[in-house]
Parts: sequence; structure tokens; C-alpha cells
Amino acid sequence: MFKRNIIFVLLVFVVCCPTSAFTKTNYQKELINLVPQEARGNGKLGVYVKSLNTGKVLFEYNPNKNFIPASNNKVISSYAALSLLGKNYRFKTEFYTGGELSKGTLFGGLYVKAYGDPSITTNDLIKIVRDLKKKGIKRIKGDIYFDDTYFDNVNYGKGWKKAWRGDYYCPPIDAFSLNYNTIDVTITPRKRWESPIVEITPAAYIPNINNTAQSSKYKSQLIISQNSSGEEIFVKGKINVKSRPQKYTISVMKPVSYFGLVFRNLLVLEGIEFDGQIIRKQTPPWASVFYTHESKPLHKIVNDFNKDSVNIIGEALVKTLGAKYVGQPGSWDNGSYVISKFIKDSVIGPDINFADGSGLSRYNRVSPKVLANVLSNAYNKTDFSYEYMSSLPVAGVDGTLKKRFRRSKVKGRVAAKTGYLNGVRALSGYVFAKDGNILVFSVISNGLGWKAKTFQNELLLELVECCSS
Repeated sequence: MFKRNIIFVLLVFVVCCPTSAFTKTNYQKELINLVPQEARGNGKLGVYVKSLNTGKVLFEYNPNKNFIPASNNKVISSYAALSLLGKNYRFKTEFYTGGELSKGTLFGGLYVKAYGDPSITTNDLIKIVRDLKKKGIKRIKGDIYFDDTYFDNVNYGKGWKKAWRGDYYCPPIDAFSLNYNTIDVTITPRKRWESPIVEITPAAYIPNINNTAQSSKYKSQLIISQNSSGEEIFVKGKINVKSRPQKYTISVMKPVSYFGLVFRNLLVLEGIEFDGQIIRKQTPPWASVFYTHESKPLHKIVNDFNKDSVNIIGEALVKTLGAKYVGQPGSWDNGSYVISKFIKDSVIGPDINFADGSGLSRYNRVSPKVLANVLSNAYNKTDFSYEYMSSLPVAGVDGTLKKRFRRSKVKGRVAAKTGYLNGVRALSGYVFAKDGNILVFSVISNGLGWKAKTFQNELLLELVECCSS
């Protein structure tokens, strides 16, 4: 409960406590001394800090220069989605009948149409299957057709490296999603020289497992890979006999097949007879809606998105906005157009180059001033400001900042989105200063290395103490 309400507590603190006057007349000069020598006189670092209480800019350094933002792009995509879709928007997945339901048998098969819900889990699918059973389905006569035409068939974004495919943070993007389009592979050692036990989660997903690994007295060195179809998983290397089970999360290769296979197997486990095929096919206009599954409200999905930096959610938001505001199928191109135009029309600052919703692409470009102004706008959005601010990781408390600032004065006083790519470090969010001021800030570095994190730490320590009389 503490983690959930920390932003609320800080906001109450700010409202209840008087705001002292700014006493540091040379604040810009003081903060400039924190900038590393490696960032002096070049474009490796951009910073923008502003008080939300007074509107005064406290510090800026290359504020209008566009940088690669990494996951700080989530600041933009989550703000745009909450603004344009509304915090209570729910993704839907529709189930259509291809014929009549008679005496427990559904004739003509079943059609499943996805609308980009990135939050569906195995537990959600279990509930769906049980609901179908409650509605009288005991047997499906025919095939099950999966319709993913709400999104285009481009599964990976521009600038995403091929080497990332198969990694948990780079799953394929499709209108169908299950468990963020990832599976867990758990390796448990047995006696020396024996093959270890390999388990897949969800258990209802049953690919071929090519296990050539060995239990060994040596240090564990395992390699988990899969073929291009995702139908076979390879486990190679060694695992120490005294080792605890080793868990690896990998992305699937074919989201529709993954969703379909798990769904089919859950039907059987719940006692619904089905011996047809899993087929990818568009829903015909004559099919009738039999059941609709709705996701949790968007603001809760955005909370997962920002707290844990879940990339697939951002891409689902981009394609959904494209489908709703430009036309189906949703794509990175039409979704990026919607978000770029929205930011240009509503935020002061230079134009952005918006390539994806997660920040994986190095084609993204945004300035610290734009990010800070997005955060300022979100703070003033009375319909979702609390939900937006609460979605950001809190320093030393939760999300991607849980292990950072735990023994620092910054703990609990900063809510910010982290960003990391090779050569990129970014951090943007809110500072709740000790005197009651709320500051908005954005720090982005490209090519500064580890010095970027040191600068972020020193700047936030200073801002927390900011302006106290």
C-alpha cells in the first residue's frame, strides 16, 4: 500500500506545506558545475529543470537538442494514450460463432478477433475458456480461426536489431498477445552427466524441446535458443548439479500460433471437446459475437508499462492509436503520425521524431524540454494526473528504480522514467523537493557513458534540497 500511495502522500505534503521563495539566485551557475567535463562544449548531454509551482526554469543545458531517448519515449506514448484513449479505455478480444450452438455443440467453428490487448495472461485465457463453458459450449465442431487484422503484419519496429529477436524485451508485435508474447524456460539439474529437466511456462504451450545440456560439476553455462518458427527450443551447455533451477524468459516467434495453441490446450483441459485446426483467418461479416473479453482499464496497463518498462505495451498503444485515428490496420507509421501530431499540437518545444512506443528504436529523437513539458502537461491533467504520476517508478521503492537511491536522500522523493540503450542514458520525471516545491526534469545523454549516471545522481540530490530557505 505504501508503494501504491507514495505519490498521493507527497502531493498532500506539497499542498499542506508552504512553498518557500527561491533563495538560490545563482542556481544555474551552481548546477552547471555538476556537468562532467566530458559533456562540456558538445552535444552529449541535455538537461531541463522547471518548477511546477512557479513555472520558473531552474536549469537548462542543451534543452532543445534532440537526443535518442531510449525508454524515456514511454513518457510520450503513455501520455498520448491516456489523453487520446482515456484512462478507462479497455482493449477487447471478441469471440464469434460460425454457426449455431445446439445441445452443447458449437457448429461452424469459432472465430477469435484480437484488438491489440497487450495485457492478456494465461490466467485471463483460463477465465475466458471457463466463461465459454458457462455459456453452454461443450464441444466445438469445426476449426478455430484467429483474426489479427486489426494490426498490420509488421512484427518488429524500425531500427530494432535482428539480434534482439527472441529476447524477452523485443517480442513480436501483433494484435494477439499472451504473457507479453514471452515464455519461461526453467532448467533444473539432475545427477552428474544426466540431462537436466526442462519446463516451459505456460505449461499449456508445448513446443518441441531439443535438450542436449548436461548436469555437471562445473559452472553453469547454458544457452537457450529457438528456430525461426518458434516450434523448437534448443537447450545447450552445462548446469551445475548443485545449482538452483535456472529460469530464462524468451519471446515467442509467432504470436498467433502461441495464443492459439495455448487456447486450444486450455479448452481440452477444461473439458471442451475440440479436434479441429488452428487457422489464421479474417472474421467473416456474417459471424455473430458470442462473447467479449475486456482488459483492465488503460491506466492500470500504463502503470505496468512505465513501472516495469514493458516494451510490448508501448507498441500496442502506438498501433491502436493508428487504427482508431487513421484507420485499420494499425501500424507504426499511422500510430507514430497520430502521436507526433498530438505532441506538436499540445507541447511547447522542437519537433520530435517518433519511431516506436517503447524507445527500442534509435530513430527516436526528442529534446529534454519536450519531455519535461509532456510531464508538466500530465501533471495539470486533472482527469489522469494521479494515475500518470503514479505509473512512474519511485526512487528506491519500486519499478526500474527500486534498487537505485535506496540509501539516498532521493529515496521516495523522485518519480521518474528510466531509459537505457547502448550509449544512451535518460531519466525524466518529478522531484518532490524538501521545501514543498514540485520540480519537473529531464536528463538525456548520448555517448557520455557511466558519467551520465553519476551526473543524474548528483543533480537529483541537489534538486531534492532545492530552494530551501
